[in-house]
Amino acid sequence: MINRRNPVPLYIQLKEELLDKIKNEIWERGYQIPTEKELIEIYDLSRATVRKAVEILINEGYLYIKKGIGTFVARKHPAIGFEPLISLTYSLEARGIQAKNRVEKREVIVPNRKLLKKLRWKEQDSCFYLKRLRLVKEMPLAIEESYFSKKYQLNQKGFDLSGSLAKILLQDLKIVISKIEQIVTPRLPSTKEQQELQIEQDKLILNMERWIYIEDQADPFYYLKFIIPGDIYSYSY
Repeated sequence: MINRRNPVPLYIQLKEELLDKIKNEIWERGYQIPTEKELIEIYDLSRATVRKAVEILINEGYLYIKKGIGTFVARKHPAIGFEPLISLTYSLEARGIQAKNRVEKREVIVPNRKLLKKLRWKEQDSCFYLKRLRLVKEMPLAIEESYFSKKYQLNQKGFDLSGSLAKILLQDLKIVISKIEQIVTPRLPSTKEQQELQIEQDKLILNMERWIYIEDQADPFYYLKFIIPGDIYSYSY
């Protein structure tokens, strides 16, 4: 229930109220939620408050928009699994949209001190760097940069690096993941990111960083930087 005496902002209260319906499957996957106007009337809140609450749930992957139709439930759990594109893939496939990866760079590099700190590695050593663009109908949708520790130089093993990296690591190499740490930061794109994603300079992007660990190793064996437009779940193709 929305409590106006509660110090928690109204849009957060509404977001939690709607999320509760999703998690308890009152609104099941694929369910079309009430319109913005209906939510305003139901909860007696302003348009700005309702819109902000819904936008948060969209950006977290719980909801997605079908252009010209409405807003629908995508899933009852947040998108925090190993596969970096899992929420994006689900959202696209729910609308019959197929995405593909294009390999932009694949090379062995020696990280400088700044990059070494970002990778969270204690010792400087060569690593395998892979940069890919996520595409839908040849239009860029996301930028993905992966850094693998020396032992996992995937370019030497004949794998299809335009396919699923999760499949290669988990099924082909049978790597056992012990821990995953992730940070998601909304920010404005750099000039280069703007050009690669073909977006406006003032459009927010989500900068996702992920460190993946395996058993008996203190340092992560895999660092991923993944960049997508902040309003990705409202895209229509």
